[in-house]
Amino acid sequence: MMGQKGIWVAGILALIFSGVYPGEGIAYNEGSRIHFEADFEVLERDITQEDVQFLGQNFPEETTSFESLRLLGKLSVQVIDPLEIYGLFGGSDLEVSDFGFSADFGAAYGGGARIILYREESREMFYHLFADYRFLTFKANDTVRFAPQVDLNGNGIIEPGEILTDERLKERIRWAEHVIKFGVMGRQEAFEPYGGIRFSFVRGKDHLPSQAQELNIKLKQSDIFGLFLGTNYYLSRSERAALFIEGSLFDQFSLTGGVRVGF
Repeated sequence: MMGQKGIWVAGILALIFSGVYPGEGIAYNEGSRIHFEADFEVLERDITQEDVQFLGQNFPEETTSFESLRLLGKLSVQVIDPLEIYGLFGGSDLEVSDFGFSADFGAAYGGGARIILYREESREMFYHLFADYRFLTFKANDTVRFAPQVDLNGNGIIEPGEILTDERLKERIRWAEHVIKFGVMGRQEAFEPYGGIRFSFVRGKDHLPSQAQELNIKLKQSDIFGLFLGTNYYLSRSERAALFIEGSLFDQFSLTGGVRVGF
C-alpha cells in the first residue's frame, strides 16, 4: 500500500507532467562541459536488518522505515559528448523512528556517471535515452537506549526480567547506496521532462557496541525496483541555468529539487 508520502510525491509528479510533451531541441549539457548542482533530497524507504544472535537468543530479520534529508553539491564534467562523470559532496541525516535513532547531519560523498545511449533530433521529435549510475555513502551516529527483549514463552508476551541488557550506547550506522537509472528526456518550451525506471541497492552496517556482546548487523534494501519522473526548467534563453525537481516511487518515496548551472 502506498502511504501518505507516496501519494504526495505521486501527486506532485502528476502536476509536473500534465500537458508536457517532447517539442524543441534538447538543452541538457547545452554546450557547457562543466556543471554544478545544488540540491536537496528528502526520502523514506524500507530497510531490512538481517537476523542476529544476541546472548544466545535469535532475533529474526526485521524490516523498518528509514528517513533521510540530504543537502548535496554535484560537480560534473562532460568527458566526451555522450559521457558525463560527476562527484557528490555534502551532508545527510538519518532517522529510524522504530529504534529511537535520530542522527544529525554528517558528511556524505559519492559520485557517478551519465551516458547518452541514443539521441533523436528529427524535425518531428527531439528526445534522448540515457543511463545513470550514482553511488552515495555516509555515516550516522546517535546515543540510544539498547534494551532487547526476548519472548521466552513463545506467546508474544514479554515477562518482567526478560530484558537481556539495558544500557545507553553510541549506535553507528554506515550507509552505502547504489542507484542505476534508465530514462528518456524530451523538451517542451522551457521545460525538459524526463522519466524512467531505477534499480537501487543499499548495503549498510548497524554497529551496536554493547558491553554484553558487540553487534554488527547488516542492512539491505527491501525493494529494488522503482520509477522516477522529473523536469528541468530553464531560467533564461542562454539555457545555462535551470531549476529541477524529481521524484521516485516504489523502491523509495523521495523528492529532489535544486538548481543546475553550466560554466
